[in-house]
Amino acid sequence: MNFYRICCNYMGSILCVAVLVQASLAQTNAPSWTKPAALKLGDTIAIVAPAGPVDVQQVKDYAQQLESLGYKVVVSPSIGRRAGYLAGTDQERVDELNEAIRDPKVRAIFAARGGFGLTRILDRIDYASLAKDPKIITGYSDLTGLHLAIARKARMVSFHCPMPMSNLVKSDQAEYRYANECFWRTLDAKKYPVGQVGFSIMLPDNCKPDALTKGKATGRLLGGNLTLISATTGTEYALEPEGAILFLEDIEEAPYRVDRMLSQLRLVGALDKLAGVVLGDFTYKNGAEQAQMEAVFHDYFDKASYPVLWKFPCGHIAANATLPHGALAELDADKGTLKLLENPVK
Repeated sequence: MNFYRICCNYMGSILCVAVLVQASLAQTNAPSWTKPAALKLGDTIAIVAPAGPVDVQQVKDYAQQLESLGYKVVVSPSIGRRAGYLAGTDQERVDELNEAIRDPKVRAIFAARGGFGLTRILDRIDYASLAKDPKIITGYSDLTGLHLAIARKARMVSFHCPMPMSNLVKSDQAEYRYANECFWRTLDAKKYPVGQVGFSIMLPDNCKPDALTKGKATGRLLGGNLTLISATTGTEYALEPEGAILFLEDIEEAPYRVDRMLSQLRLVGALDKLAGVVLGDFTYKNGAEQAQMEAVFHDYFDKASYPVLWKFPCGHIAANATLPHGALAELDADKGTLKLLENPVK
């Protein structure tokens, strides 16, 4: 009997060591995330149109604003092109984007607007060049598809944030001041004193996100527009939910459509693997629709085993926060805060 116990203990020790070694190897072999450099005066910023057609005058106006701040700006002469509801053909749009990705002088790429069509070019983007030369990629809404793809293919932090045509060109208007301040606080090199690591995502005045489900969690901040997350599910560009803090927003989607998209995430097991959820803005036509939408969120998250924060300033609103997609973060639903545990830029 003693010999049997000794053998069992010995074999158990070997198994334990094997498991630890395997876990260590998995962690060692896991692809690390890269970060782009923060913007410095004199850097070159490219403004591109990879989705819907743009207002050329607004693009020019914002380019002038950037130049007045001390940046160099590159805008394609053909940025005003149009192909139906898209900013040009698939080839034109991806060529413009890839040119900016491959240009070593360009340190940031600002998508002029969202809209439609990003998913049509995801399989033609030069992720290898982006991984070799990380640079700031910004945008939200349809650009969620690009953020998800960059996370999967380049393992690089990108930025779910305001765009020139939506919030940034309106920097002189009071209602857009928060969006611009949050944007530059995240991307401007001068905002990162030596030795400072991480910071809390700033909130607009009178904004108090609430806990739908209480608790505290850490994980990589991933997500964006729910429609795009749903559209990429099942593809090689899909959200990786394991241990993530998922943030969601959308516009002009009826409660039953939000319900359908959340059920899709639930049915593929994505909602079971999360560390936490941040619900941003979902537009409502009236009070009745708002009540229906909130009921949908209660149905999916009331019994969640992780914290869920809602009414966070993120989405198709003037006060749109800049959220580093892929950065390590801490969600405290009880306090209504979202904190970055690392600098999203280097």
